[in-house]
Amino acid sequence: MLVSQIGEIVDGINFLSVDDIKLINSLLIKLQTPKESIYVRDENTLGSSQARPSLYRYHEQTEDIFRLAAVLIESLIRNHPFANANKRTAMFSGYLFLLLNGQELKAPDAEVVEMGVGVATGKYSVEELENWLFGWSQEFDSRTLCVSNAHSIEKLMGSIKN
Repeated sequence: MLVSQIGEIVDGINFLSVDDIKLINSLLIKLQTPKESIYVRDENTLGSSQARPSLYRYHEQTEDIFRLAAVLIESLIRNHPFANANKRTAMFSGYLFLLLNGQELKAPDAEVVEMGVGVATGKYSVEELENWLFGWSQEFDSRTLCVSNAHSIEKLMGSIKN
């Protein structure tokens, strides 16, 4: 079993932990909108959103990384567990989930924002999000992400621009 500082690998799929998602939210706010409050509004909905891809995989018997990423994103956006940056956190969590599982989302920033807002407003379904993720992704060697320190998410996010 591959050991990583990010998430937990279950039967070959790397799932993000609740702590990973909290860290993503905190770092996004610090990097992009530092005056916003950083806190979890509802731990239960955060836990539910984090667990949703794993539960979906089990119940639907699917290994489709794009579907699992879409389920994670949609759940984080709709459950709104954070005080701020829910859409950004959801979209980056989906990006990181894909990256850890061998796919890199290459969509332009404006497209990412449009998709996040579209999911939040009901304009796009999980299926449409899944297809969009597939269309904008390319294979990625996730072994290059394996680092031995606890700051792996911070390093990955170091390239994020305001």
